[in-house]
Amino acid sequence: MSILKGQYATDVFTTEAEARIRSMDLGLDGATHVYDYQGQAVYMPAASHEAYMAYMGGKVPEDAEQPSVDRIEALRAIVAEVMKKEFAKANIEGKILKTDDEQRLVYGWASVVTENGEAVVDRQGDVIEAETLVKAVNEFMEHVRVGKAMHTGDQVGVVVHSLPITKEIGDSLGIQSDREGWVVAYKVFDDDVWAMVKSGELAAFSIGGRAIKEEI
Repeated sequence: MSILKGQYATDVFTTEAEARIRSMDLGLDGATHVYDYQGQAVYMPAASHEAYMAYMGGKVPEDAEQPSVDRIEALRAIVAEVMKKEFAKANIEGKILKTDDEQRLVYGWASVVTENGEAVVDRQGDVIEAETLVKAVNEFMEHVRVGKAMHTGDQVGVVVHSLPITKEIGDSLGIQSDREGWVVAYKVFDDDVWAMVKSGELAAFSIGGRAIKEEI
C-alpha cells in the first residue's frame, strides 16, 4: 500500500520541533529523523526513514509531490508578516504585559480562550476549549518549549514559566481572573530579538500548533 502524496508532504518539516510535535500526534513518542530531500536536510517524524515508512505501511510514490523547502519557507515568511501586522492591533490576547531587563524575560497571556465567561474567537475563526488548551500546553512544555521569531528561523528563546488558567485551576489556587488561557514567561536569548522587544516592534506572543477542527 502506498502512502498518499498529501500525507507524505504533510510530514516534511524544516524544524525539528515541528517534526517532534507531529511525531507525538502519530504516537511515535516524539522521535524524529533527518531526511535528505534533493540535497536539503528536512525533519520527519519517527526514529528513521525506514521506521516512518514501516509505520505508514508503504512506499512513497516516485512522482510524489514533495514540498519544496524554499516554497515552505517563503509561505511561512508571508504568514509571519501578516501575523506581525495583525498582532500590532491586539489588545489583550498575546500581548506582552511585563518585561524583566536583567533576566531578559517577557510575561503575558500567550493565549486567551474565554473572556468574562464568553468564548474568544481567534483570527482564524476558531474557538479553543479550556481543557484542550491545557492538554496542548502540557505537551508543549514537556516536549518542545522552543521559541522562534514569528515562527521562523533558529531558536531565539525558551518558555521558562507556564501556567494554564482555567476556572477550575484558578478556583483551586485561589486565583481570581475574568479570563481563561495560558500565562507564560519567555526568556529571550537573541540580542536582535530582545532589541525588537524593547523597541515595541515585537509586542505580542504568537502560538502555533495542529488541531482537529469540529463544527460547533
